[in-house]
Amino acid sequence: WNPATGECVRSCTGHSDCVMSVAFSNDGKWIASGSGDRTVRIWDTASGTCTHTCTGHSSYVWAVAFSENGKWLASGSYDNTVRLWNPMTGEFLRSCEGHSNAVFAVAFSSDGALLASGSWDSTVRLWNPAVGAFVRTCAGHSDEVWTVAFARNSKLLASGSKDRTIRLWDATSGTCLRTFAG
Repeated sequence: WNPATGECVRSCTGHSDCVMSVAFSNDGKWIASGSGDRTVRIWDTASGTCTHTCTGHSSYVWAVAFSENGKWLASGSYDNTVRLWNPMTGEFLRSCEGHSNAVFAVAFSSDGALLASGSWDSTVRLWNPAVGAFVRTCAGHSDEVWTVAFARNSKLLASGSKDRTIRLWDATSGTCLRTFAG
């Protein structure tokens, strides 16, 4: 969209079901989209062309996020998994499994050392994206976790839940530092 005029500049079409999430690469050259058609698509922002279609999820893809360095693309799905992709090739790299319900949020730390996933199982899980290894669980929400975000310094993580709270976590230890409610 052109923010000054509100005019649609480019349209990316190709998914066969609703688009549930979108994310820009840090350099703005790529957009990733997650869809009800169980795919992740990677789009060239200059041309609007789909460069890669990533398949492998067995249900809706609710969340997508690029790592800041552009090395990885993460997707979270109703199939309870997080998948990591090479955004330049669309190649599947690894799966992060451990949630017992749908994954609705994914976010990378700015240093790329951690990947967070938020789930309907009421937990936030942290992963090492380089190898897909589980690092720790941040538990404390009493209902579905719908969003996660790292602070710029990669040391703090925030999560938002259907329980109407925001929790602030120490990303290194997984300790809940503060709960915001009200």
